[in-house]
Amino acid sequence: MTERPLIVIDLDNTFVDYTTAFRECLTQMGYDGYADAPDPSDYSFACRGWFGNDDTFLPLHRRAVELGLYLRERPYAGALDAAYDLARRHSVLFATSREQDETDSLRWLHAYGLDATADWNLDLWRDTYPETFELTMSRSCRRNGSGIRFCHIQDKTFLDADLYVEDNPHTLDRLMDKKTRVLIKRHAYNLPQCDRAEQSGLGFAFDDWTQAPTLAKRLLRKRMTEDQNNIDTLIQ
Repeated sequence: MTERPLIVIDLDNTFVDYTTAFRECLTQMGYDGYADAPDPSDYSFACRGWFGNDDTFLPLHRRAVELGLYLRERPYAGALDAAYDLARRHSVLFATSREQDETDSLRWLHAYGLDATADWNLDLWRDTYPETFELTMSRSCRRNGSGIRFCHIQDKTFLDADLYVEDNPHTLDRLMDKKTRVLIKRHAYNLPQCDRAEQSGLGFAFDDWTQAPTLAKRLLRKRMTEDQNNIDTLIQ
């Protein structure tokens, strides 16, 4: 059986609207003035309309998680249909580096009808079996068959996927440094990475999830063509 391409999809502010849910939690915590805060222009939320420094966000984020932040998030319009469309043709793995999350992510996925199977805490696997982690990672993630899977991992570049759908500017830069294909959910804080992806030919930025399956198909077809050309060159 032909191995399916692996697509890794991030959750927060990629597949689901983290920022809106975070605003709601801040209001519940008694912090006024954030209900109409703009799309943050810095990934740390240390920017105009949000916080004055890099140290403010993380403690508030952790308090929001305790208030059920992850269960409050809503999929972006078209994201659910796009995920099922991609899963019919590819191996789809939701991967998140969320902290303080034991079960909320999986509960959320099931509540939205995404029959996600929890594979591993990959950080634990990597720490326990460092000698075999990278050798077995790609094959383990690329299971054939339908369905959507889920895992926790801090450094997603270890997954060696064919395509990543991501918003984190730091992760995107590391992926593109490795010449990896990316689809970027555009935000004010990752505009340089959007430009880099499109100028380098490594990816596309998108605002509407209905665009994602078509863009993914174009990038994967391009990768297959380049891989075949490399094989032909080696044979010659």
